[in-house]
Amino acid sequence: MNAVLGAFLKKVFDVRQGEVLRASLMQLNIFLIISTLLIVKPTVNGLFLSEMGVEALPLAFVLVAVFAVLISTLYARFLGKASLHRIIFITLSTSVVLFVIFGILLSLQVVGGWILYAFYIWVAIFGVLTASQFWILANVVFNAREAKRLFGFIGAGAIAGGIFGGYLTSLLAESIGAENLLFVGAGLLSLCIPITRYIWKKNVIGTLSKYQRRKRIAKSDHPFTLVRRSSHLTYLASIIGLGVIVAKLVEYQFNAVASAQISDPDELTAFFGFWFSNFNVFSLAVQLLLTRRVVGKLGVGGSLFFLPGSILIGAVWIFFIPELVAAIFIKMSEASLKQSINKAAVELLALPIPSEIKNQTKTFIDVVVDSVATGIGGLILIFFVNGLELSTHLISIIIVVLVGAWLFFVWKIRKSYLQSFRLNVQKVQESDIEVLDLRNESVVNGLKKVLETGEIPEILEVLKKLKAQPDSRFAESFRHLLQHPSDEVKEQSIRCLYFIKNPTFTEEILPFASYPSQYVKIAAFDYLIARSPEHSLSLMEKYLRDDNYKIRWAALVSLAEESRDNPVLKESFGLEKRLRAAHEELAGIEDAAHRHFHKIGLLKALGMARIPELFPLINASFNDENQIVARQAVSAAGMTLDPYFLPALLRLLAKESTAEKARNALVNYGKEVLGELSKYTQSPEARIKSVQMIPSIVEHFDTQPAADLLFQLFRHKNAQIRLAALRSLNQMKIKFPYLNYYGKKLPEFLLQEARLYQDTLSALYIQRHPSPQDLTDEAAIAIQTQRQNLISLLELRLDANLERIFRLLGLKYSPEDILFAFESIQSQQEDLRINALEYLDNLLDPGLKKVLIPIIETALLDSISEDAILQLNMKIPDERACYPMLLKGEDEEVKKVVMGLLEIMT
Repeated sequence: MNAVLGAFLKKVFDVRQGEVLRASLMQLNIFLIISTLLIVKPTVNGLFLSEMGVEALPLAFVLVAVFAVLISTLYARFLGKASLHRIIFITLSTSVVLFVIFGILLSLQVVGGWILYAFYIWVAIFGVLTASQFWILANVVFNAREAKRLFGFIGAGAIAGGIFGGYLTSLLAESIGAENLLFVGAGLLSLCIPITRYIWKKNVIGTLSKYQRRKRIAKSDHPFTLVRRSSHLTYLASIIGLGVIVAKLVEYQFNAVASAQISDPDELTAFFGFWFSNFNVFSLAVQLLLTRRVVGKLGVGGSLFFLPGSILIGAVWIFFIPELVAAIFIKMSEASLKQSINKAAVELLALPIPSEIKNQTKTFIDVVVDSVATGIGGLILIFFVNGLELSTHLISIIIVVLVGAWLFFVWKIRKSYLQSFRLNVQKVQESDIEVLDLRNESVVNGLKKVLETGEIPEILEVLKKLKAQPDSRFAESFRHLLQHPSDEVKEQSIRCLYFIKNPTFTEEILPFASYPSQYVKIAAFDYLIARSPEHSLSLMEKYLRDDNYKIRWAALVSLAEESRDNPVLKESFGLEKRLRAAHEELAGIEDAAHRHFHKIGLLKALGMARIPELFPLINASFNDENQIVARQAVSAAGMTLDPYFLPALLRLLAKESTAEKARNALVNYGKEVLGELSKYTQSPEARIKSVQMIPSIVEHFDTQPAADLLFQLFRHKNAQIRLAALRSLNQMKIKFPYLNYYGKKLPEFLLQEARLYQDTLSALYIQRHPSPQDLTDEAAIAIQTQRQNLISLLELRLDANLERIFRLLGLKYSPEDILFAFESIQSQQEDLRINALEYLDNLLDPGLKKVLIPIIETALLDSISEDAILQLNMKIPDERACYPMLLKGEDEEVKKVVMGLLEIMT
């Protein structure tokens, strides 16, 4: 039975070996959540309207908005600190308990106003929180490759849950009473708790480190700023906000007309349950039968007019004929088209937005904009309905006005949508992946033409994009490219075919398992493991035992990659046992080339497999005599994202041959590694060279703790670490300008650096103009040698000191402009230096200008004169007085030279 089910799911939904249980449990989870929502929502709607009356709805909308914004703010902070599993458990448990409490209170007929308001608010928040948490969990449970295939299958559970929950409510409401439906909903939702625990234990804790989990949870930082800066995002947020306001007015009209004509609470609950299910069915029918055709033919612009247009018709209908059929029509238009044609068009609107920004703003738009718009809808109803006593059918006038504004933003966003795509085309080299509008047939045909006749770089660029947007219409083009002369094109074509569900090309790809290029072989094995029939075990067994060691390793590396988050697949192929056997074989390989290839392949497989018991094998290769092997071991450690390797990677930052790989590996751990980096910088065992590399890691993370850590390193006693921290802060200011760079403290730091510059300049002047001394020839030569060493060190200190001054200015002003001025000051072209000085003279605040401009002017001089010293308002110190100052400093090399100089002089 299990084998038949697995074969069916693989054929229809592309659910592969080891994924059936995971995917099915996740689908069941969202089914139960949405079923519960479609039980409690009609229940609360019916009870609220029957007990409180439709005139209480506006206040409920406002309260939902207030509490949703408050809870989403607290939730966002909590998400960054607490375990996702704990948050989900608290949400589900709280919801179950509250539904039971509400059910008991209603059964006891304790139906006070505040109870129904609390019930209404919690149901609205429950819908937002549980769905959001579920999809965050899904992103943790499935990696990117699995998600592309499985999220459609899992999402079908949400649609089924909507239909099931609504119809169940309709059937049970009159027979058991609306209040008892809450116990049914609580019972269904309680099943989600053990399911979530099982999924978390088996597929998250059991397979992923905390760094892997946190990397898959997208967190948003300052999304309002991102929305405000982009006209396209502003229009998108406006369209969604206006849609929500109109939806609330439509909901009010629908509820008002329904409650006016159906007085019995249980009948009203059944009515809502029946029609909410019908709305889901109608939405599904439109989604399956019309959405692709409408959006494909009319494009984004035309598709966006369907929802507001149909609501406009319904609003006019209710205005003239305020009957139940008109209310059902306008609600059906809003509920069904919103989740089908309009949703597809809105998703298309997000295509030109870079994925990083999209991730940061999605929660803001979906939750905060939605909630604020809900509150605005409530305020409109309070003012016009409760205040001006506007009748239900006259609400249509407000809807018509808002729909007019909605259509205006639709017209505006059509232009910004095209403009955003033009900008994306201009930034192809700056962006990893440009999203393509595959709804447009002309785009599809153009891409096929490139794949057929384009140059190799053009073909590879298109393949890279299509790999991120799998589409079966390109399957034949990919198949033809398997015969392309370029090995890289062959590899990427196989990678693209990997994501195409139907048809399969196993026979065409089988020969590539023996192809000369190792990259092509690995791509072929990736495909064969995923796409070969149920005989994949015997098929892979054949290649894993092949006489050609390169084929064996291609198969094993591919197996490790494909099964890294799939314990069932690892167990089926005995991956751990195979890797141990491969390590033991190493001792018997005498050929140098074979041995080297074996080591590299083993480390790649160990890194991808993420099997903790085998981590010591990676650790042992960090100090391999072959630097290529050692660097591969560091890369393998980074692939695991396991805390086991953090101490070693931090140490390897100090080793020149592995520093770059160790840096990249630590960057790969994501922003969760900041805590460990901070601890290391404060540890007495920290190596100076390792700490010098840490800023180049931290600068990749767009969070305030990252900037704070760099400011902490700026206070380090080592001058090179301070400079590295400032360089990284400048990079962060360019990439993440919305973070806090403590502008009020910068003048203090600048004055400290200015004083240090003056002291160093003074010491340098003394060494170049020493006091005459009565010395032997031998002593004079020795002193001169030491002086030259000290002069060289002081000149380097001045250069670093000047750069730190400019880097600090780059945190107060535009970093790009300040760094350009710094480069101009260092230029040999006189006009560039003068222009840079003039720019700074006009830019700097009066207090900073008074101190810094003389320093910068001094830096322009070829030699330091007494006048230059006096211009800085400095006294020329006695030679003997400058040495204690230098010995108090933190530069060990300078101290060493000064001690040697004093020893000779005395």
